[in-house]
Amino acid sequence: MRITYLLPELKWGGAEKHVIHLAAGLRQRGHEAQIVCLFREGPLAGEAREKEIPLTCLHLPYQWNAGVFFQIHRWLRSHPTDLLHTYLFGFHLFGGLPARLLKVPAVLSSRREISQWQKGRHRWLENLGNLFTDRIVCCSKAVAEWTLAKERVRADKVVTIHNGVDLGRFRPLNDHPHMRESLGIPAQVPVIGTVANLSREKGYPTLLEAAEPILKKVPEAWFLFVGFGPLEREVRQKAARIPGHDRIIFAGARTNVPDLIATMNLFVLASEIEGFPNVLLEALAMAKPVVATHVGGIPELIESGWNGLLVPPRDGLALAEAVLALLKDPERARQLASRGETRIRKHFSLSRMTDQYESLYLSLLRSHGREEVEKKETVLSV
Repeated sequence: MRITYLLPELKWGGAEKHVIHLAAGLRQRGHEAQIVCLFREGPLAGEAREKEIPLTCLHLPYQWNAGVFFQIHRWLRSHPTDLLHTYLFGFHLFGGLPARLLKVPAVLSSRREISQWQKGRHRWLENLGNLFTDRIVCCSKAVAEWTLAKERVRADKVVTIHNGVDLGRFRPLNDHPHMRESLGIPAQVPVIGTVANLSREKGYPTLLEAAEPILKKVPEAWFLFVGFGPLEREVRQKAARIPGHDRIIFAGARTNVPDLIATMNLFVLASEIEGFPNVLLEALAMAKPVVATHVGGIPELIESGWNGLLVPPRDGLALAEAVLALLKDPERARQLASRGETRIRKHFSLSRMTDQYESLYLSLLRSHGREEVEKKETVLSV
């Protein structure tokens, strides 16, 4: 198959990392997968090239007008593809229309979030783009249900394929003493950590609300926050007012995520909304006990009390109680972590995810081939 992934840029984000892993996996299986960015390459472009994925950037200005359709049409015309898969808001419209005009056999789009931010005009664009797509791939059942409830689309066009994690990169590791030393964290103290952009939906205010009683009751505990984003200044200011704030570390954006997760004794995700967070897959794959919020697709991954603990969103007290319960009961935390790792290895590997995408792509192309044969037979019979 010749597969083209179309998205704005390869910035730091779950969707972008997902596309790189998927394209790389399909290329290993002999398919011609490539990535096309409309506006700029982005910081993950280097990772795509390291994996030998062909990458093209059209360097278009950030303007949504007829010129975008024309540029995509011109590129697709000179680079024939069997399948176009678009990612992020609106791209199934801007890529789908040119693809249909050029008779690209299969066009897909993705939904990777519960997009509560969208207004009427956004939904109108989504629905218009849906006219040009064969399938909409959702990263969780929760996202699929949201899509069916909010968009005008037939149920048979919506497919759920859960994210997968690279089990070779994210695997159980012992504590990382050198990382602790570089961060200024003492050896042998419990570290509660998260990896998430500092944005509103990631629930950092709730996490800080929980941090205060945790630091009070477990004075040897430390917090490690990995990520960056628009709320960084606000979150740092709130953290500075917490007694024991010197034990809260903001590590910023990092590429060595496995080493950082290895440093953590307990992983927390306090999100207010989620599609299906990759970082939970990574933490569970590394056999870390997890406390997360009961939102979006997270309950499809974690069964509370079995392979992790779930708490209501925006409830700092409940989050603190869950964390403290696991800190006080290391054996229970170990059991949850072990079950979590087993579940990931069985159901959420990157290889399994790639299998499902490959199967979907092939079925669409086979279906298209049957339609072409039927059309020719109809013409001949007439």
